[in-house]
Amino acid sequence: MLEKIWDTPHESGAIIRHFTLKSPILTKTSKAGFSPLRPHSAFIPEGVAEGISLPVVYLFAPWTSAGRTMFNWEPFREDLPSRLSRLIANKTIPPCVVICPDLYIDYGGSQYINSSWIGNHADHILQELIPYVEQNFPVKKGFQHRAALGRSSGGFGALRFALDFDGSFAAIACHAGDMGFEWTYRRSLIDICTGLYKFQDPVIWLTELKKQKKLSGFDTHVLMMLGMSAFYSPNPSNPAGFDLPITLRNGELTETVWNRWMAHDPIEIVNNPTSQDRLGKLKALFIDCGNRDQYFLQFGGRQFSAKLKELGIKHNYSEFDDNHSGTAYRYDESLPLLLAAIS
Repeated sequence: MLEKIWDTPHESGAIIRHFTLKSPILTKTSKAGFSPLRPHSAFIPEGVAEGISLPVVYLFAPWTSAGRTMFNWEPFREDLPSRLSRLIANKTIPPCVVICPDLYIDYGGSQYINSSWIGNHADHILQELIPYVEQNFPVKKGFQHRAALGRSSGGFGALRFALDFDGSFAAIACHAGDMGFEWTYRRSLIDICTGLYKFQDPVIWLTELKKQKKLSGFDTHVLMMLGMSAFYSPNPSNPAGFDLPITLRNGELTETVWNRWMAHDPIEIVNNPTSQDRLGKLKALFIDCGNRDQYFLQFGGRQFSAKLKELGIKHNYSEFDDNHSGTAYRYDESLPLLLAAIS
């Protein structure tokens, strides 16, 4: 399954390991034909002695980002390896391995769930990536020593593992994760109609989009809505690979398709007793959001937290004075909680 591996030393003394896995699961399940070669990345702290096993954190990228880009240097911001090394050096968190899965696709990212069109991203992580990491990295084995977190789509993905799968991760942090779809997505669906007006066909639009030298902010947003369709309402029998929740010409909501989207909303999923039981077994559950989030995710976060309180499910919920963008600094709040739970 392994295709390639190479290490890059970081100025902090840590090692950034890049490893490409060829996924049999994605080969079989991606009707869209996206590459089964997944270029994952990892942070290994400085000075890990032979025979030592560390807790492991899986950090999922937001939309328009990917595992490999999370290690990039950024001006005026602390890059991920520097942040982790600082937290470890200050003893804010214990030494740990951090895995950044890379499931980026042409629509702009991943929601880290299974899709009959995109492919089974969740299955790849659970059945292929995690076993590979536990066999080849200095990490403790077993879900009780695994945590997952992420921002935006990454936070949504982390939370969905807790809601959907028994024994996947013992601790979860969801930073401004997608929830409250009525506010997050529904008001933006009309953008699909505007963006695709010239062609009235997602396939033709995507073909033309790829010919452009750069994407506008609006095109990127439309692309994201199509990506959500590919994850929430896949339909391999449709030439586009998915059903849209809105009619392109008239802008009318297609209720049957929209209901398929809503079934993926964590606010709806948490009504399931099985999902409630899974959340209740977590060692730690951290949820936060900026109080000026551009996608109005603070309202979904408040509703989700209120439901957890009603159910008696322990969790940490907080809001901070910021919007949706550039909030990786919030990892300073969640990582100590997660690692205290799984170390």
